Amino acid sequence: MIAIGKYLKTKRFFKELTLQQVVNEVKDKYGYSTSTSVLSSMETNKNKFIDGKLLFILADLYGIDLVEFKQVILEDVKKKGKLD
Repeated sequence: MIAIGKYLKTKRFFKELTLQQVVNEVKDKYGYSTSTSVLSSMETNKNKFIDGKLLFILADLYGIDLVEFKQVILEDVKKKGKLD
């Protein structure tokens, strides 16, 4: 199964958005502040914890199916749990 970060990066890629464009959209559409460094860390799986609000915002922005997203997240958690 695909890692959360790679999944998000792929979804962003297919929406043809840069990290800066995502930051701007998140601020304009949802009134939520983030940064390109936070998004980049998420996409490269460098964050141990990911803000749940931001995950839902990105899911909405990227048009992600929440059932599919839940599976990606749970598989990623299980995989990381086995490695720790």
